[in-house]
Amino acid sequence: MSGHVRRTERANGRGGASGAGGEGTGAADRALRRRRLVWSLAVLAFFAAGVATVPAVVLANRFYRFDVPILAAPACWTAAVVLYVAFAPRLSRYRARVWGSLAAVLGLVTVALWPPAMLVDTWADDGSEVVETEVSSDGRHELVTESFHSLIDPSCRVWLRERGGLFSRQALVWEGIDSMCPERVAFADGTGISITEADAAEPVTTTFDPDRLRTAGI
Repeated sequence: MSGHVRRTERANGRGGASGAGGEGTGAADRALRRRRLVWSLAVLAFFAAGVATVPAVVLANRFYRFDVPILAAPACWTAAVVLYVAFAPRLSRYRARVWGSLAAVLGLVTVALWPPAMLVDTWADDGSEVVETEVSSDGRHELVTESFHSLIDPSCRVWLRERGGLFSRQALVWEGIDSMCPERVAFADGTGISITEADAAEPVTTTFDPDRLRTAGI
């Protein structure tokens, strides 16, 4: 009887140890899955941010708060590739040959995108600076006088802008290539705009549609 009890206790001990080991393995698997999920989402987030930069640059001429540098796109993609390569050996489900080949392709594509992005960024940079800002009486719009360089010629332009959130629009009101900035810009009669050019006897005027944010003439 005593021998039977000892055998039963040893069997129970082995079963308990096996159960504890199974629970530990399950917890480790869950932790690995969480890390893998966070890593995958972070890589995808950087790639998505780079993709979103492209339409933002295109739309920036109309929605001026979208003004982000074109270099943000390759920078985000480079960060995604670096993050992928840094953690792939520990978190990737695939063999080293598979994830290594994917990393090489993504890396080559990203490196190839840097030169044209830098060229576009250099070409688009006209050295613009805000000279003066005039706010409408109701606070909804503003006229922004901005100096810039057209190739090598010092030039100037005036923007009509909404003063709102992320999707605030802008419209070009006045532009002078190789010209001085206006002496004065002002709102007149609610939807009117008055611009006094340098050495001009009378101001030039135009009107704008506040709903469409379009001017009657530039």
